[in-house]
Formats: sequence, C-alpha cells, structure tokens
Amino acid sequence: MNIQIRVVESNTVLPIRQKVLRDGKALEFCKMPGDDDNSTIHLGVYFNNVLAGIATLMIDDHPDFSFKNSQLRLRGMAVLPDYQKKQLGNLLLEKAIEIAKSQNYKILWFNAREIAVGFYQKFGFSVKGNVFMIEDVGPHFLMYKSL
Repeated sequence: MNIQIRVVESNTVLPIRQKVLRDGKALEFCKMPGDDDNSTIHLGVYFNNVLAGIATLMIDDHPDFSFKNSQLRLRGMAVLPDYQKKQLGNLLLEKAIEIAKSQNYKILWFNAREIAVGFYQKFGFSVKGNVFMIEDVGPHFLMYKSL
C-alpha cells in the first residue's frame, strides 16, 4: 500500500468535488472563489497512485474570529467512497494542520457538513454557533481550531 499527499492543480480537485460534495452537478458548480489564487494550496491524497481524496487551503478571514490576516480556510475536503475508511481523510487533515502551523496561521476554519462534525472534533476542532444551511448543499456548522 502506497499513500502520498501531493500539491495538485485546481482543476485536479474538481472531479472529486463533483462526485463527493456536489452530487454530480456540473463541474462549473464545483469551482470555488479563490481556487486559482496564487496563495491557494490544493492537496491530493493518492492511494496506490490513484487520486483518492482532496482538500483545499485558502487565505480567508471569517468575521467571527478576532485574528485578522492570520486565518486559513479548509474547503472542499473529500475522499472518494471506495477509499473511505482507509485513514486518508485523517492524513489530509493532519497535512492541512501542519501547513497552517508552518505558515504561522492562528486559526484553521471551515464550514463542516453536519455528518462530518464528529470526525473533525476528533482532531480538536470546535463548533462555533448554530447549524446553518448552504444552498444546494445542506446543513453545516462553522468549525475551527486555534493553532
């Protein structure tokens, strides 16, 4: 078993976002503002040389946190169904935390799907506020970790 995490191009993450996070909607719907910014980092986790999961890190301040210009946002984290339960999501999240810390960010935050809250809590992330809806996607919670 060979597992690697690599930095990938923005268009590389779109098919997995489409399949896992956007329920097969058009690829254009899977593109996020900031995907092509020079500071954005797209990660791919490869399982035996097959792209099995993805995550995106981008500079983005959330108004609910006091640290301005020191926040990193995790977006579009997903693992293909056939590769779930192989710790790939854990590895992606650990890599995201490592990158955020190495670049001296104070907060790593994201909007988590309701069903994923428990997963993130295992890594020390906390919920802030109440559940909210993201149109065409579903219920989410704001989650964060101080670094």
